Amino acid sequence: MNFLKPPPLRLAALLLPALVGACSAAPARQDADAGLAPCIDALRQRLDENPKVSPRTFDQYTRGAQDLRPVIEAATAGQPEFQVPIWDYLARRVDPERIADGRALLSGQAAALAAIEKRHGVDPATVVAVFGIETDYGRVQGRYPVVDATLSRACLNLDSAERRRNFFAALWLLQEGHVQQDSFVGSWAGAFGQTQFMPATFVAYMDAAAEGASKVDIIGSTPDALATTARYLSGLNWRSGLPWGVEVKLPDAALERFNAQESGHRCLERGQPEGQCRTLAQWAADGVRRVDGGPLLGEGGAPGWEPGLRTALLMPAGSDGPAWLVTPNYQAIWRYNRADAYGLAIGLLSDALRGLPPPRKAWPTDDPLLPRRELRELQALLLSRGHCEVQPDGRDGPRTAAAIRAEERRLELPETGRSGTRILARLKAQAPEEGAAQGACGAAGPGAASAPR
Repeated sequence: MNFLKPPPLRLAALLLPALVGACSAAPARQDADAGLAPCIDALRQRLDENPKVSPRTFDQYTRGAQDLRPVIEAATAGQPEFQVPIWDYLARRVDPERIADGRALLSGQAAALAAIEKRHGVDPATVVAVFGIETDYGRVQGRYPVVDATLSRACLNLDSAERRRNFFAALWLLQEGHVQQDSFVGSWAGAFGQTQFMPATFVAYMDAAAEGASKVDIIGSTPDALATTARYLSGLNWRSGLPWGVEVKLPDAALERFNAQESGHRCLERGQPEGQCRTLAQWAADGVRRVDGGPLLGEGGAPGWEPGLRTALLMPAGSDGPAWLVTPNYQAIWRYNRADAYGLAIGLLSDALRGLPPPRKAWPTDDPLLPRRELRELQALLLSRGHCEVQPDGRDGPRTAAAIRAEERRLELPETGRSGTRILARLKAQAPEEGAAQGACGAAGPGAASAPR
């Protein structure tokens, strides 16, 4: 079995809570789902192509498999990286809580991170940012059996070598004792562990924080998860010391034609045609400057930030939003999940962990989505108005949205269900109406608003 050719990581399971709730009901594990039987038979016939997995292992872990294809199809269609405005996506992922938690992790894992950087050349802030965006520092690792998820994905497209490779890699990891069945759970796509690796990618890049260790545990060991992440980014041609990107301003709207989103910046990879990419010298010659007005090039720049560096222009909100020149390091991050929203979240979170400021140019919205702490405050206010179904957990969902719409109707506002700054400001400016069910829902004051996640 060729596990040494790593497939790309699939999209992390950062689904909107409402979608996750809709997809969460899974059939009981008894006999294998009858709908999967033909696919399982077809995959079993490929065991000779995967000799490291025994027939006994195959039968043991496919017997009783649940069909997750409906879950996968619904989740694929609703991925927030592509469905949610990028400023909303970033608001919940690069918020004060995630920044504070990341800084605490940088301190608590300083020795391990220093050793990892020495070995793989990836800075601690980037590695920790991946951890924070993927699973909120291990809090949300997923709950679908990885074998079932990878099996179901393979059955959705049996012609996909990458999907078959992940399925057989999952079986091999169980067979060899690298993972235990009870804890081998992850996202709907089959990614698992604290930094969400697909099984075949994990097999190719597994790395223990302690050199020479016989086992690598990315489910229970934070240092191992960070080390494996750094090794993977290094394998994607990460360049030590080079920034992922620099916010810029354009002197001429004509340069916006170079905006390279999603696969448009593939030109940053080695061996790819120039495409939309240009060198820093070319951008500088056209008058592009740093967002603070400083020159693109000058003394004291980061290693590799030099005139011949190939970069791409990224303007995810067009001319109305911020713009960056992104480097091959951004492309390495993007390949972890293949979505600009995700890549920017990691880049901006890593910048915040280094103490750098947020984007200078504002996103084009007059009602920014609330960070999680303020969302809990809003949910507590909704509780105080008798919306007892709302939980002050800092997570959007259909019950919170319905309560917001009810309050918007009462306030004669357009009904959006959006947990933005506008509705929070209006509710904070008003005391609960006389006769409202204040207190009927239990404590809903500041203590509820700051309840742990």
